[in-house]
Amino acid sequence: MRKLLFLLFTLLALQTAHAQSKVGIKFSPTLSTNRINDVSNGVSYSSNGVGGRFIFGPVVDLFITENYYFSTGLLYVPKRVGITITEPGSPTIEEAYRLQYLQIPATLKLFTNELALDTRVYFQLGGLFELKISDKPSEETYVNVEGFRLFDLGVHLGTGVEYRVGYNTLLFGGLYYNRGLINVVTKTIGNADINIKNDLLGLELGVKF
Repeated sequence: MRKLLFLLFTLLALQTAHAQSKVGIKFSPTLSTNRINDVSNGVSYSSNGVGGRFIFGPVVDLFITENYYFSTGLLYVPKRVGITITEPGSPTIEEAYRLQYLQIPATLKLFTNELALDTRVYFQLGGLFELKISDKPSEETYVNVEGFRLFDLGVHLGTGVEYRVGYNTLLFGGLYYNRGLINVVTKTIGNADINIKNDLLGLELGVKF
């Protein structure tokens, strides 16, 4: 009898969690930039600007408790890597590369209680795993970087507001920052030791069902 009651309780808990989990779509106009740490043999490398990008894809918020969710998804994430190369006695070189990733977030999303009718604030923190699907130079050929790492790892920090517009429909919007943790460069011309890490700052908008 106890085993039967335990099984029924477990099934009920799983059904409740499933019912309160949400699937949605996220759209994110984003600014992409990068950090560079290097001075090799008198040659200086630095970041040379910011590029506008657009991130989108499905997201899933898995119920843990009323105010805590595990948030993941599968997002298309384009990035820009810009480099300025300065060497005494030589012209300054500027180049840019276009990278594309599939991103899998593994984050915890914390919600406040309702601050107004059907309105809650959320805070999101966690890790990011990204698999590279493409890398191309802005010009026809690579100038200094010959290879980029197959994957990237990062940290996600975000906050926003979620608003319920129907029994099963939620709209959300907020700001986020993604900070790259590892060097994305694997090979350079002349074997220069360039350390480049990507950063994203963006606005996220979406709907969940």
